[in-house]
Amino acid sequence: MTTFSVADGARLLGIHPKTLCHWLKQANLPLAAHPADARIKCVTQEDLHQVASLHGRPLQSSVLGDAVSPSSVPSQVQALSGPENEREPASTACSFPLSHMYQADQIQRLASLETRMLTLQEQIAQLTLALLKERERAVEHRLTALESLLHPLMGRQLSAPPTPEAEQAPPCTLRVPRPLHPVEQLARSRRPPLIEYSAPGIYVIISSQEGEVHLQPDSRAWFDWLATLSSFRFIGPAGRFTAHRGYKHGQQTRFWSASRCVRRHTYKHYLGVTESLSIASLEHIAARLQSDIDAR
Repeated sequence: MTTFSVADGARLLGIHPKTLCHWLKQANLPLAAHPADARIKCVTQEDLHQVASLHGRPLQSSVLGDAVSPSSVPSQVQALSGPENEREPASTACSFPLSHMYQADQIQRLASLETRMLTLQEQIAQLTLALLKERERAVEHRLTALESLLHPLMGRQLSAPPTPEAEQAPPCTLRVPRPLHPVEQLARSRRPPLIEYSAPGIYVIISSQEGEVHLQPDSRAWFDWLATLSSFRFIGPAGRFTAHRGYKHGQQTRFWSASRCVRRHTYKHYLGVTESLSIASLEHIAARLQSDIDAR
């Protein structure tokens, strides 16, 4: 009995060794042991020809001549033409119709699945259109009901004569501002003055005690007024902050710092001395604080 290794048999058929093992398993053909080493699995010549016949694979004659000795070729031919292999043509003839029938069945099943998918898509589209129409019908019904309820109300409002009470109502009187509570008045008096941007080149100064303060920014009166403060608020076109005068040994100094608290985080910058608190420097520090907040 002539045997081949799995790799040689796969080369004879022109397939991968794993494919050959799979075909042998499908045909219930076990692997044979090598005559010299039982650990090596081989395939017999008869099984190789049977697998080739089942799957319509021709055996490569050149490779067969290299893998098989010349003395074994006639025996292989005789073995193929012997009475033991008379049933092989019948099995080979039966394998081709079976494979064609399997392919035809798979094609038919795929065609039926495509038809069912198209039918389902059409049904979903019809259901969607029906749902949209029903929703439009419900909305139109509600609008009609609301219009029928609004028409009588609008007619009553248009036809209702003015009441005498409305004609004789006294003119609106101005509300007198209520007097502030001492505690509220004290809290307002402690609020630092506000320097707020209102228009290009124009700033409004509001003090809680003096009201609006008319000062020209960067003037001598401007710096003298800042020297009397311990803190103030600044709102510019690019940012805002609160300025505080520094303390040393319990006394105020001439140095100022700007701070702003956002989301429990305080951002600070040094402003300088009182004589350097011009509008340009205040706007510059406000923009730097805003950039620090945006970068965080």
